[in-house]
Amino acid sequence: MAIEKVTEDKIREVLHEHLTPSAHITTPERLFGRGQSLTQIDRALNSSGRHVFVHGDRGVGKTSLALTAAYLEQPTASEPIYVVCSETTTFPDLIAAIGREAVPLSERFEADGTPRELSAQAFGFGAGYKQRGAPSIAIPSPADMNQAIDIVRFVRERRGAGTVIVIDELERVRSDETKSQLAEFSNSLSSTVQDVKFIFCGIGSTVDALLGAHRSAFRKIETIPLNRLRHNELWRIIETVSTKLGVEVDRETLIRIGQLSDGFPHYVHLIGESMFWAAFDDDKTVKRLAARHYEAGVKGALERTEAEHKSAYQKATQKSKNTFDYEMALWAMADKSDTRRALDSIYENSYKAIVRRLPLEDEIAPLARERFNQRLHNLRKESHGEVLINHGSGWFSFRENIMRGYVRLVAENRGVNLAKEHYIPE
Repeated sequence: MAIEKVTEDKIREVLHEHLTPSAHITTPERLFGRGQSLTQIDRALNSSGRHVFVHGDRGVGKTSLALTAAYLEQPTASEPIYVVCSETTTFPDLIAAIGREAVPLSERFEADGTPRELSAQAFGFGAGYKQRGAPSIAIPSPADMNQAIDIVRFVRERRGAGTVIVIDELERVRSDETKSQLAEFSNSLSSTVQDVKFIFCGIGSTVDALLGAHRSAFRKIETIPLNRLRHNELWRIIETVSTKLGVEVDRETLIRIGQLSDGFPHYVHLIGESMFWAAFDDDKTVKRLAARHYEAGVKGALERTEAEHKSAYQKATQKSKNTFDYEMALWAMADKSDTRRALDSIYENSYKAIVRRLPLEDEIAPLARERFNQRLHNLRKESHGEVLINHGSGWFSFRENIMRGYVRLVAENRGVNLAKEHYIPE
């Protein structure tokens, strides 16, 4: 118990409440920096027949925003409905899943005998379900758009007017037919079932990339592009925990956490959780976090980050030879927060500076420009995991921006500080 007056039960309670790297946020007091987006969603859903589409980078907090908004907008005692897409999701499967979520588990799985089912005769405007023996309910996949709309009506009857439905991970849908049906569905909802609200979520820079060029549907959908959080908004996550635990976190530590996380709250939660546990486990009483606690936070975040990021980094860099060259190229690419970077800047402003900052045991001679260019271009290839994209004329970006934060964690853990520029709030 190295944090004064903080028991293990206390720190568990505080970290469980405020640092959730593996769980979504559903309450506004924990959703830092998204007040304006919540207001925009609230006003959009207040408009009859209007729905919402939240889109942005992986890990930026789309699902947390959508769920928080859904819980705020849900007018009844029941929870909002939440369904997730997969690569094999079809439109009928998705609508049937929404219908099933309106039925308690006990009515779906616990009853014996033949289930009740929405029969073919039951479909039609205002229809419900009819009993076929036992008290459990099965929701069939709709055969057409009218039946899909009827399932939404069934949800409204079960959950009440104003029910909010969140459809997440739309970027995983591969079928153009499914995308087209979803666009038609969202368009039809606006004129048929206006008192059930939908919030769609997906990774992408535009809604067109997620639903295709179905412009008629977009007129009924409020698009909410979600950007990365500013540094001072990320700091509030850490400061909330430090205040509750009665331990001080210095400004430099907050700045470095902001720089490493690159605007993605996921990394702040990971670093913070390991950092505060390190302080709690310290042999000495801790009133102010020290460098060793921050370093433990970085190491812990690196060990506990998502497996796909580790795998992508290893595939990009772990070769029979030249592994460190590829790591250095990735570190140079991650040194700035610009979405796209020019090759000249990557080499001259980042790579050369990183070589000069290497720890003594890693000191190397810098690669010649031509050899460095080759390494960077190879990182676009399938054999290197395609972690980078070349936009032509010497401009590069990460395929997924969240990867930049992982690269920064790796470099930081190896004694190389990246992204030293930072935002200072006024």
